[in-house]
Amino acid sequence: MSCLRYVKRRLGACSTMKMLLLIFAIFCLLQMCVPAPPRIVSDPIKQQQQLEQLIAAKPEIKNRRPGQFYQNLIVHFDLKGAPPKVPYFLDLLDLVAKSGATGILLEWEDMFPYTGQLEAVRSSDAYSMEDVRTILEKAKSLHLDVIPLVQTFGHLEWILKLEPFRKYRDQDIFPQVLCLGDAEAVALIKDALSQVIAAHAEFGIPYFHIGCDEAFAFGNCDASRAWMDQTRSSREELALSHMREIALHVMVKSHHTVVLAWNDMLKSFPTPLIKKLQLGKIIEPVVWDYSEDIRTLNEMTWEALAENFPTVWASSAYKGANFPSAQYIDIRHYEANNRNWIDHKMMWESKFDSWRGIIITGWQRYDHMSALCETLPMGTASLVLQVQTALGVDTKDSQSVTRRKAASLLNCSDFHVGNYDLVSPRCAFPGWSAYMEFQQSSRHSIQYVESEMANNHHILGWLSPYSRQHGMAQAWYLQQIEPVLNGFKSQLESNIRQLRKSMDPLFFSNTIDEMIYQTVGKKLAEIEKMIDDLNELKKIRVWPRRHFPIKEPLVIS
Repeated sequence: MSCLRYVKRRLGACSTMKMLLLIFAIFCLLQMCVPAPPRIVSDPIKQQQQLEQLIAAKPEIKNRRPGQFYQNLIVHFDLKGAPPKVPYFLDLLDLVAKSGATGILLEWEDMFPYTGQLEAVRSSDAYSMEDVRTILEKAKSLHLDVIPLVQTFGHLEWILKLEPFRKYRDQDIFPQVLCLGDAEAVALIKDALSQVIAAHAEFGIPYFHIGCDEAFAFGNCDASRAWMDQTRSSREELALSHMREIALHVMVKSHHTVVLAWNDMLKSFPTPLIKKLQLGKIIEPVVWDYSEDIRTLNEMTWEALAENFPTVWASSAYKGANFPSAQYIDIRHYEANNRNWIDHKMMWESKFDSWRGIIITGWQRYDHMSALCETLPMGTASLVLQVQTALGVDTKDSQSVTRRKAASLLNCSDFHVGNYDLVSPRCAFPGWSAYMEFQQSSRHSIQYVESEMANNHHILGWLSPYSRQHGMAQAWYLQQIEPVLNGFKSQLESNIRQLRKSMDPLFFSNTIDEMIYQTVGKKLAEIEKMIDDLNELKKIRVWPRRHFPIKEPLVIS
């Protein structure tokens, strides 16, 4: 208090409260100038001892389908876009179990009910802890393994986008990647891991996925550079050391679960460095490729992985991996991807001691900030078909047999695979009504409106962008156009009403608004703007003589 009295005397008439505020402001300014604390380099001997103890205590892995082509068959639920309401989620879990999958990969992202400092990252629609328990209890009752996925390296936009956590970015302009050398940043991620592990613990955690894909830039922040200087290490060693530390944290907190990580970063790091850090003893890579012909993987990829990792997983897709803004599903694309994975596994599995299984992914967004991909109603039929494809290899089922099995599980009259066509005119699976309204009715309405607008001579001649921008149109023709546009508007509004009705039991209102905004809503807004412009053109009674200045003239270089 003597210091406080001294400062008060120096400041004259300032009240104690004002002074405290002043001191707090100075403290905050000083904090902003202080660089993030670099991570303390662990004692290598102690860290090695911990590693050896954890490896020795690892439980024996019990594959769910021993001796079968895929010993574990996991379906991915990505909750960073269009998360399902709990009742719909439970119906989907029933279908996943009925289809023959052995488990789910559950990517909570901002739908998990984080507490403490992480409460700020929760979506406004985040599940409650009661919801989480309901989902996990349901999965357990269906004998589905649940593998939590928490990103720990890249794809951390859902945390780093926020101002309180901005300081933990590797580069301020990019909110994707964590500053790996920052002790506080790493502690934040460990907190997220610990909370998810605590929620899953009583239901069993046979595996835990730590993400680690698509970390495009790292090792740039001050704390990371300080760590590299202190240890005389490369940025690759920084990244791998981070992955090891995170894996060990998960193993300790979850009592020796098996840690999974995406392979795309691992395959880019030097194999001697991976061996030095013994990552092959604590991490099982999940090798993903969602293309139809598995084009990103070759012999060099598999040989490099096999040098360090005795066990691998494959990862295909059932939706959300065609292109970032895909709204309607092309099941043929995903069927080709999953069938080619069978050939690929047969070709390369001999390089490994064990090929643990396959994770069939269903992305909702390419990342936290991208548009929605095909949503769950769009992907449900594909989900079941891809599981049948993965199961069918055990009995050498043909393509037609797996499709018939999928049709039966989905209560469909048949199963047609043809670009964007419906799989069947009649089905009864969870979300069928939304799938039909979205994939067929709304898509056809948009296609019809676009075709009419591209071929209607009156619109092309008297309501073109030129006419609308320069006020040059004939009221006679505008009268012919007006009922056509109003017809388009009524049709699209009807589609939106039907979509909302079919999606309301499945999704939160935010998701429904976003899905409509990206599709039918976008076309409706275009038609409404044309109607507004038409009404303005109808008011014009005097026009300029030619030639008048043309706005935004075409410039040819």
